Amino acid sequence: MGTRRVVLENPFRRKLVWVGALVISALVIVASVDQTPSVAAPDRKAPIDQTLRAAIEQSLMANPEQAVASASQAASLEPKSRLAHWLAAQSVLTLAGDVPKIRKKDRDLLAEAGVRLYAPPAGHLPASLLHLQDHPQLGRYSLLVDLSVSRIFIFKANAQTGLPELVDQFYTTLGLSGADKQKEGDRRTPIGVYRLVKEIQNPRADGFLGKLAITLDYPNPEDKRQGRTGSGIWIHGVPDDVHVRPPKASDGCLAISNDDMIRIKKYVDYGKSYIMIAKKIDWLPLDQWRGHSQRITKALLQAATPAQDKAVGPGKQGASSPQLLAIFDPGPDRSVVTLTGQPKSVTRQFIERQALQPDRLAQSPASK
Repeated sequence: MGTRRVVLENPFRRKLVWVGALVISALVIVASVDQTPSVAAPDRKAPIDQTLRAAIEQSLMANPEQAVASASQAASLEPKSRLAHWLAAQSVLTLAGDVPKIRKKDRDLLAEAGVRLYAPPAGHLPASLLHLQDHPQLGRYSLLVDLSVSRIFIFKANAQTGLPELVDQFYTTLGLSGADKQKEGDRRTPIGVYRLVKEIQNPRADGFLGKLAITLDYPNPEDKRQGRTGSGIWIHGVPDDVHVRPPKASDGCLAISNDDMIRIKKYVDYGKSYIMIAKKIDWLPLDQWRGHSQRITKALLQAATPAQDKAVGPGKQGASSPQLLAIFDPGPDRSVVTLTGQPKSVTRQFIERQALQPDRLAQSPASK
């Protein structure tokens, strides 16, 4: 008669196997942005986004009971959310004593879960937005996109503090091939500062782009000077039968949920609002942000002032504008962009980095 071997399984093993894939996904996101997600940061997002994040965090903490509750609540808020149903199913399997299996087709869901964990650090401001103030000819809100975490941030100028203020944020899909669009059909999302031009109702007959699109003026003057081609870069919705698309899935546009399209529209003043798209946004503590802003502003004032809406190089000069409204720094391989205001117009200026004092830029996080 053979001996029956009894194996006592570690009660945490099943949880750890299931959590492992989420942990890896989260660590990839955190490493890519070099920031630790801050649960203390203001979380200005829609209820579905907050609930999904809670379910992901509870899964990471190996708490399947709470994960099921939060994921089920998220599925109730948004029945079309694949991520909500998937998180609930994986957690139920764990509670039932099964080891959840992460399949190849689940990778998009893991990627979405990873980016949804990110939150900008509390009390920090973006190094890519160094100045912002109100002007009658400038939209009240500016949009900043961090492609590394699939997020659109909405900022306004706080009249009391004189600082940019984060007021909302949205999960977004970017191009299937990633960032830095160079040519037509490369399925990449462009990097730079763009004007939000107009609204298109029912942008595609089959509904694949949702019911609404907001157009960007890609290619901008700098893109054209650099020989970048393509067109039709929009913020748009998704098909009616899905909540959102995976983090990388579009032809280069920014795709957000249809409910979020309704929300984001209220922040856009067509022809007057601008969006900055960056591969990555660094966030600085307030004192560091102030110092960085002062250094770059001084360097800009000492640099040549370019002509309206034209990309210019070192040494070229134009008429000075009376009021500096915004400074955007999309990244080390793009010009610094300023918006300057006159009573009846706003001028967008592209200032090549070589035109700025090297010692000033050497202290810029965006130049690292």
